[in-house]
Amino acid sequence: MDKTDLKILKHLNKDSHIKKNKLAELVNLTPPAVATRIEQLEDEHVIKKYTIEVDLEKMGYIHQVFIMTEMDYRSLKKYLNFIHSKRNFIRHHYQISGQMNYMIQSAFHSNTELNNFLTELGKYTNYQVLNVISELS
Repeated sequence: MDKTDLKILKHLNKDSHIKKNKLAELVNLTPPAVATRIEQLEDEHVIKKYTIEVDLEKMGYIHQVFIMTEMDYRSLKKYLNFIHSKRNFIRHHYQISGQMNYMIQSAFHSNTELNNFLTELGKYTNYQVLNVISELS
C-alpha cells in the first residue's frame, strides 16, 4: 500500500459512493488505474465493505449512548447471548482494555426503551452509561 492507496481510502471513507472519474481526478490517476487499485484493496480485504451512515435522530433514535460493561468470566456467555438478542439496538460492540471489559455503542427511540435495555443488561453485568450530547465534526 502506497500514498496513493491511502489517498483513495481517505476519499472513499468520506464518500464511498464517489464516482471513479472524480476519485481519479482527486488522486491524479486515470479511472481504470483507480478501479484496479480499488479492486486490489478489496481483494486484499483492506476494504472490507461499503456502508452508509444514517442520521439516527431522523430515524427516531433520540438516545445515543455508549455503555461500558464489567463482568467476571462466569457471566460472559449469558451476557453475549443477551447482546446477540438485542442487535437491533446495538450499532457496535467492542472488547476493550482497562477497568471495563466491553463497550456497546447503541441507540434507542425512548427513555423507556433505554431503561428496559439497561434493566435487562444489569442481570448480567455492571455497567456505566455515557450519553452522547452531540457529534463533533
